[in-house]
Amino acid sequence: MIVKKVYNNNIVLVEDEKQLEMILIGRGISFGKKAGDFMDAGKAEKRFVIDSSELTSKFSELMNQVPANHLELACKIIEETQKVLNVTFSDAIYVGLTDHINYALCRYKQNQPLKNKLLWEIRRFYPKEYEAAKASLKTIYYYENIWLPEDEAGYIALHFVNATQNGEEMETTIQATKMVQDVLRIIQLHFNVSLDEKSLDYQRLVTHVRYFAHRFLVGDLVESDDVTLYEQVKVLYPKCYDCVLKIEEYFVVKFGMQITKEEKMYLMLHIGRVVQRRGVQN
Repeated sequence: MIVKKVYNNNIVLVEDEKQLEMILIGRGISFGKKAGDFMDAGKAEKRFVIDSSELTSKFSELMNQVPANHLELACKIIEETQKVLNVTFSDAIYVGLTDHINYALCRYKQNQPLKNKLLWEIRRFYPKEYEAAKASLKTIYYYENIWLPEDEAGYIALHFVNATQNGEEMETTIQATKMVQDVLRIIQLHFNVSLDEKSLDYQRLVTHVRYFAHRFLVGDLVESDDVTLYEQVKVLYPKCYDCVLKIEEYFVVKFGMQITKEEKMYLMLHIGRVVQRRGVQN
């Protein structure tokens, strides 16, 4: 591999024979190196691919603004979290999470905490990512001797969620979280019940709405030609159908888009299970 840019003794941008760029990280890996030199990628402790000029630009800007040890800290957290959650994150998380950790540490030192208005929802809708984020606060304390507040665990959890959604924009993840919250509120108001958040049916409903919200926001909804099952479910679950019409109205009013019959069918089935558990006729 050929060195394109040396950021410091431990971080370097290289390019392979196919002109694929990647960041290599390792103790002293780029000491004495300069642009144009050969680099043995096998010596890297960590590598991640830079798959767009935009990401290269963002990374270069980031390295000009943050201490290198904050990138190394983010790499440590990402490595630990991928093992815990058994996932592989999008490489874009290295830029986003490093930037956030650096910003959070700066705000802490300046006594400028940032309240996380979605913390309650994040704990409910993304419990595994949230627990992993809380563990990352311990890692940050170990290396920086700073205990960041619980609100930061919520923000870090959203970075984990975002990185498993094909690296979508963070704003999409935040908006999807709010959509899940609104849909659950509509269901509870329609049936006048409090849903059992510990039940498997509730978790299935939340998971379904989460993925639906992401697909809705990125325009990845496809209508099925077969509406027979939809009509059958509508007859079987009339109250759930009325509830789904309210959910659809929410999407029309807020986003100017209707939801597909196939999606309404799945929502009726999930809602039917979760409210039946609360003794409600559907």
